Amino acid sequence: MKRYLLITTVLTLGLCLLVALFNYRVDPYGLYHFRQANADWLSRIDQFFNMRMTKPWQVLQTKPSAIVVGTSRSATVHPQHPNWPQNGGYNLSIPGMTMYEMLPFIEHAQAVQPLKKLMIGLDFEAFIQPEQNGRLGFEEARMARLPSDLASLGFAAQLAKDVRDTLFSTTGFARSLAAFTRTAYVGQRYEKDGTWESTASTMTGRKGFVFIGNTKIYVLRDKQLSLDTSLKYFADVLRFAHENNIDTRLFVTPEHVFMIDLWWRVGHRDLWNEFHRRVIEVNDTVAMELGVEAFPLFGFNLAEGIVDEPIRKARDVEHSQFTDGSHFRARLGKQIMDSVWSESAGLGVKLDADSVDGYLARVEQMRHDFIAANATLTATLRRDIAPDLQ
Repeated sequence: MKRYLLITTVLTLGLCLLVALFNYRVDPYGLYHFRQANADWLSRIDQFFNMRMTKPWQVLQTKPSAIVVGTSRSATVHPQHPNWPQNGGYNLSIPGMTMYEMLPFIEHAQAVQPLKKLMIGLDFEAFIQPEQNGRLGFEEARMARLPSDLASLGFAAQLAKDVRDTLFSTTGFARSLAAFTRTAYVGQRYEKDGTWESTASTMTGRKGFVFIGNTKIYVLRDKQLSLDTSLKYFADVLRFAHENNIDTRLFVTPEHVFMIDLWWRVGHRDLWNEFHRRVIEVNDTVAMELGVEAFPLFGFNLAEGIVDEPIRKARDVEHSQFTDGSHFRARLGKQIMDSVWSESAGLGVKLDADSVDGYLARVEQMRHDFIAANATLTATLRRDIAPDLQ
């Protein structure tokens, strides 16, 4: 009996070690061989729901001195610009990042390598959620808040848990098999600089507009939404950037005017306008509190021919700047990057207390003109989103 138990134990341990070695060599999450990674290698499996684990690890390896941070709507902004450190940028955006999560991610990057540049994408949907907390996969212990945390037992313990979950779990093994055999369906292409862009035709074009409209906007029609909690966390982010002398720029992520029209039709027009005014107010208040200049803030919802571009069918979507009405392509991300960090505003409008009312009025006019010129199509899309949405 003892010999049987010994043999069983040895075989079990050997099998576990073989699985761990296989998972390590394949590395589907891109944790252990990230320095040798490229886009094809990172895109073997869909990383979309892994980023709250993988991106803090990748920051430890890339040590960026400049980052872009925000939700998936900031994910196509490549962290490259003549005014940015060469080869020192990383896009730290994650899907559905809450304002509660934003500061720990920025602090983690700062703890690993002091930041010189910071670009923050401000997403209306992320701000209006009344309950701000960490979403599935977010672990406070994975974030170094100070450089000294990198050598702490708590930080080491969390990394050990991540090693266990990626090397010794059945989930990790399944993802390694999918990555090794290239059999996983991947609807995104993931780049080494932290950016990603949709490649799934089923979620682009008019179908993409309907999907986003139904799952991100219409579902909030009866919710009690508030900006208060998220603005508090936003103020903490601004204070941290000021206190650490990080050159910071803010931009409100653009969306197609059809999506703005949906927000208004489900009863959140006033909240959409309030979002812009209060972001400006908080930016000014924090700067005044610290005796410094407010960070530059840009809006992009007056970019004619872009935010009011035709809503095309999936077969023609390569001509569009948006894939689904809310997520924009990398080529628009480059224009946004250039507008925010160059002398000329380009596509963007610099927003402050004096300019915001005029900006919002012009957005309203652009929305009205687009809906009037595309009445039949927009009515059809609204009906596909929800029969009662007219």
